[in-house]
Amino acid sequence: MEQAKIEVHEEPVQRERGRPAKEEKKLSRSINLKLTEDDYKAIAQKAADIGMKPTQYARQMVLNGKIKPRYTKEELDLRRKIAGMANNLNQITRKANAGGFDNVGWALIDLWEDLRKLLDDR
Repeated sequence: MEQAKIEVHEEPVQRERGRPAKEEKKLSRSINLKLTEDDYKAIAQKAADIGMKPTQYARQMVLNGKIKPRYTKEELDLRRKIAGMANNLNQITRKANAGGFDNVGWALIDLWEDLRKLLDDR
């Protein structure tokens, strides 16, 4: 008696590539709110001051009771300048460790002056 040969072919399992899809909860419900023209202008102005749309501002206020303000352009510029100065300080530190502190004295003084000017302008 001959036994039948059974061949099994398994397909390789394809794994999903990349980052998993972000679950996004869509805003599907609405609440209509009637405002006077002055109230709307006040909300729109507060929203504009922090770079938001009035509806975003109102939603955050209703849900959280407060708004975490975004950075202003001036604050972002200040952060960028300070980050650049920190980078310069790291380079000066590497030079000091490699060649001695005598080689970096003036660079430290220049960096200190730049930092003082930046802070005094505020």
